[in-house]
Amino acid sequence: MFHLERCYDVDELLTKNMHMHTNFSGCAKPEMTFSALVKKAEESGFDTIAITDHSNLGEGNSITRCFEQTKLLRDSAETNVKILVGSELSLYGVGKYSETPEVMAALEYRLFAQNHYHLSWWEHPEDKSPSGYVAHMVACLEELFKTGYADCIAHPLAPIKLRGDFGHDDIVNAIDDNTLGGLMEKAEASGVAWELHRGVVYGWPGFSRRFFNVGREVGAHFVYASDAHSLATVGVEDVRELYRKTLG
Repeated sequence: MFHLERCYDVDELLTKNMHMHTNFSGCAKPEMTFSALVKKAEESGFDTIAITDHSNLGEGNSITRCFEQTKLLRDSAETNVKILVGSELSLYGVGKYSETPEVMAALEYRLFAQNHYHLSWWEHPEDKSPSGYVAHMVACLEELFKTGYADCIAHPLAPIKLRGDFGHDDIVNAIDDNTLGGLMEKAEASGVAWELHRGVVYGWPGFSRRFFNVGREVGAHFVYASDAHSLATVGVEDVRELYRKTLG
């Protein structure tokens, strides 16, 4: 299990980027080669990055082959940036994971997405209200925390691509502080960190501030994550002031 030190200083958090995709992920731009990504990470001043290409059912990608090839590139790279090779794994239902425990154990960094409800094979709750989706995400995460599989949670509790008869604001507003605090305590007991995700901080600054403040109260671990699919979103200079204003 990989765990960074607990940190609540925004500028220090922005020295690491723990969620980026190479063009092994079909949703990333062709420019996102390993070498181009590492060069951009160096230029952006990161000391640590995680490469987390997707593991999605039915898409024909082998995360094992991707991991092995990326690890070979990493091991031969000349850079001072620490590079972890992992995967953005799918937590697509309660107790449902896109890879076997054996495959997950081989990864250097295990990032779990619990809210890709736009994918056709993703489990949805019977109660399709905002509170129903919150309860489903909480149940999925609580079950994950029992396994020891996870290092970090991707874009937590903000189902950005969910299509329903309500807005995304309705979902994040249905998450009360007691629910957040209890979930974060369980994550911390299991050694699981949370992303301060670029898209979530930009889209829901009020929720992100509340999320960060509750996490500080319970002693949660956080990491910065750009979720970069293009070279333009690897660095932090365009979001540094947003993070300082929102979280500082």
